[in-house]
Amino acid sequence: MDEKRLNRAVWDIRMPEDARQRLLQRLKEERPRRVVRVSKRPALAAVAVCLALALSLPAFAANVEPVYSLLYRASPAAAQYLQPVRESDEVGGIRMEVVSAAVQGDTAEVWVSLQDLTGSRVDETTDLFDSYSIRSPADQSAHCELAGYEEATGTALFRVQITRTDGKSWQGEKVTFSLKKFLSRRVEYEQVDIPLDLTRLPQNAATMAVSFSGYAGPEGERPDTFDVLVPEEGQQDVPVEGFSLTGAAWAADGLHIQLAVKNRQQNDNNGDVYLLGPDGEKHYYDFLCYFRQGDGESRVDYMEYVFSGTPQTLADCRLAGDFYTAGLLTEGSWKVTFRLEGGE
Repeated sequence: MDEKRLNRAVWDIRMPEDARQRLLQRLKEERPRRVVRVSKRPALAAVAVCLALALSLPAFAANVEPVYSLLYRASPAAAQYLQPVRESDEVGGIRMEVVSAAVQGDTAEVWVSLQDLTGSRVDETTDLFDSYSIRSPADQSAHCELAGYEEATGTALFRVQITRTDGKSWQGEKVTFSLKKFLSRRVEYEQVDIPLDLTRLPQNAATMAVSFSGYAGPEGERPDTFDVLVPEEGQQDVPVEGFSLTGAAWAADGLHIQLAVKNRQQNDNNGDVYLLGPDGEKHYYDFLCYFRQGDGESRVDYMEYVFSGTPQTLADCRLAGDFYTAGLLTEGSWKVTFRLEGGE
């Protein structure tokens, strides 16, 4: 990053001297932790121009996402400094609002509400679907969870915890919380029997190596690829809409059960498959691999569960699972910016 260009852009604009000095100090503080090598001069010039434009027209930078994003890449401190405080945002009849924020050293606890002002798209099952983002002047890690729901007003409340990685205090800093979409009308189906005779499944089934998008297994180094059953067409559906059984067979490492989910990027449907013993005890998988095939509308997501054992040792078991589906996806573009003060 060309720091001289950034500093010169700050000096060339009209703003109160105390504000100018604070911004220059922020840029100076960022130098030790951010090293950016730029090989293309036009790109560097574009960053400097955007910084100058944003600093001279703060409202423009705040309302045009591409400019804000580029400025944030150049200097998170400058980008957040220029963001106006706006603790609520309404899009499509849904309002997102910062209810409160408390600071305890390097950790901030923020409470954000989501309310449908015109319908019932927000409910007690609302899930932000990992579509939220947090921008701050410093590197951070965050966690967000549903904390409660008020049926009378149709308001869901979320608890957001943000921790600085440098250990410094959040006191006085600005943070921006953005949301692109959320899920609601989620349903949980518990202990659904999957009619399958484990003793009559094919043995030594053909497998193929895939690069997985998710993996669960014993602690230790994760493999780069995973051997899964070759997906089959036309197999029976699981007794929950949205899931299909595309593979069930014995392989060298045990029993493989493969489920397929369509439109998962729209519904986040998921399942937890297990074996039930004669006395109802649950036997969970040893490995779980997520992978996908196709793109766009033809994309299919798969979940493959592997249970150790043989047809003889698992002869008395039956297959079951818990399934989670969502009935509604709501898309939008909500953004709130707030200052972290008090609480320490």
